[in-house]
Amino acid sequence: MSDMIQIYKKRSFKRLITLLVLLIFFYVMQDMINLMLLTFVFTYLIHSISKHLIQEFDGKIRINYKFMVVIVSLLLTSVIFIILIDFLPMVIKQLTQVIMQVHELYGNLGHNEITNLIKERLDKVYSTIFSAEGINYIMHSITNISRLGINIIISLVLSIFFLIQKDEIMQFTHKFKNSKINILYEEIEFFGKKFVFSFGKVIEVQIVIAIINGVLSTIGLSIIGFPHLLGFGVMVMLLGLIPVAGVIVSLVPLSIVAFNNGGLPHVFYVLGLIALLHAFEAYILNPKLMSSKTKLPIFYTLVILLVSEHIAGVWGLIIGIPVFMFILDVVGISYGNNKND
Repeated sequence: MSDMIQIYKKRSFKRLITLLVLLIFFYVMQDMINLMLLTFVFTYLIHSISKHLIQEFDGKIRINYKFMVVIVSLLLTSVIFIILIDFLPMVIKQLTQVIMQVHELYGNLGHNEITNLIKERLDKVYSTIFSAEGINYIMHSITNISRLGINIIISLVLSIFFLIQKDEIMQFTHKFKNSKINILYEEIEFFGKKFVFSFGKVIEVQIVIAIINGVLSTIGLSIIGFPHLLGFGVMVMLLGLIPVAGVIVSLVPLSIVAFNNGGLPHVFYVLGLIALLHAFEAYILNPKLMSSKTKLPIFYTLVILLVSEHIAGVWGLIIGIPVFMFILDVVGISYGNNKND
């Protein structure tokens, strides 16, 4: 009995129980994982930019942190809305033109073996699209895109309120340390600090990757002969910060404009460009930057990214390294020059 009591009192046992509680919580709240991660991304992004700007102006002009957070948030929101206002009507117009071109082509086809085969294929495509399964798929896709947009707005609002009231929130949260659940609070605080530290490194890498993606995409699209290069480059860069469906969402307007400007060859060029950029990011840029930032060997970094992407999809590329570093911290293994607490 005394041995059992000693086990219960061990910190490792408490942390194991706390970790299980957190895993159960995140499993129950899995539908809100996207919102949580997006909120963290926006919070870290706005906080980092605000701190950097305050340091840049230090000694020249004194700027309040909350004021800078509001300014950066407004700028970020303005960029998102400008892209939507500028590009959404253009994409809708281009999509309408594409549909009219396909309809006109379908109506002007002659009557021979090749055109009959094309009509037969188009009929199958139309029947598939307008079948119950096709309509359900379209509605599901629209719902997912709408949900992503709503999550972005909510997470942005949550990030702004959190940063503006950061001191008050930390002061209130600290009260749990002296409450009846202080043991649980201390362990969650331990896990939280470890995860935020490692996750912050990954977000820094993701920001660098998004900027590089935006620049390379602009260069690639200019070679293809795309219009509105600056806007599309900014769009790809911002969507690069959103790992969930970011690439797919960017492909939709790019493919529509490509088809309207150069037909199917340009669509294939765009698909090839995005595929190359994604491969470059996933298998070269991401492992190299992650390795240099986290002080992990490149081999370990690449294996972790491959396994985590296989298990958790695109989000795995974001949370895989933090989870691994988190496990190393918990079990007491040091990495690089980091010292264990």
